[in-house]
Amino acid sequence: MGTFWITGATGRLGCEITARLEQLGQCVVPLVFDGYPLQPKRLKWYAQTLPVEIKNFSNFKRLKKPDYVIHLHWQVNRELSFTEQLLYEIDWNIHRLAFLWEELAQHSLKRIVNLSSIKVFSSLNSNPISATTPPAPISPYGIAKITAEQFLNSQFNQCVTHLRLSSVASVGEHPSHLLSQLYASAFQEKKIRINVPHSTALLYIEEAADLIINAAWQELDNYYLVSGEEITNQKIAQTFEQLTKRKLHADYVDLAPNITDLTFISDAKKLQTTWTRTYTLPEMINKFIVSH
Repeated sequence: MGTFWITGATGRLGCEITARLEQLGQCVVPLVFDGYPLQPKRLKWYAQTLPVEIKNFSNFKRLKKPDYVIHLHWQVNRELSFTEQLLYEIDWNIHRLAFLWEELAQHSLKRIVNLSSIKVFSSLNSNPISATTPPAPISPYGIAKITAEQFLNSQFNQCVTHLRLSSVASVGEHPSHLLSQLYASAFQEKKIRINVPHSTALLYIEEAADLIINAAWQELDNYYLVSGEEITNQKIAQTFEQLTKRKLHADYVDLAPNITDLTFISDAKKLQTTWTRTYTLPEMINKFIVSH
């Protein structure tokens, strides 16, 4: 049994991981820093352990010391300019958490799992993409994620694992995400645009949570690319229509002409174990519908 600190605990992944760790018999300490709500915005908190708000060093004194850290905390502000977004993300996600890094440096951690993103890759990269492909980000988010990876490497050396994660589908996701758009179109008659002939690599949140947890127990690699199967957006939309027996109010258009989709070599199988939950596309859609 180990003690897990979860940062960004009231986000979607934080809620799922906290509850899952409890099911697996682990001691879990869900942490909330400035910028995150004490309770989830679009979800219910269903773990027994309640989130703990952390403002400064003194708040750490009452906590059980960690063996593992799953670092999910990440703040963005898309309303800013390119440079302002980059500075904002580095400030809020690295600089303002200085007291966390100093606290963690005092403990003999077994593993820090840092949630990064496949957005560290871009159209500047050539296919196929693996976890160790040199990143070439073109967005403030991607650049800031690479900065965070390098910062944590410098601070914690070989006890850090970075997971470059693809899209995670679930109830409570941002309304702009694909399954939420399809749901709004089918059940609320919202007019949407579906980006064809491009693809989306989806993981359902329960599978993503299990892979992230198991990464804490791995001592193999520092980088993993964790991606779902790449499925064309048109096929996802057609499967949604077939399962719901509802017609989408959608225009099928190429929103990214002359851009080739990246092909990802996923490391998900390296992180799977006997208790890992996995889902096919129809199963993901059915779980998403039932959850609403």
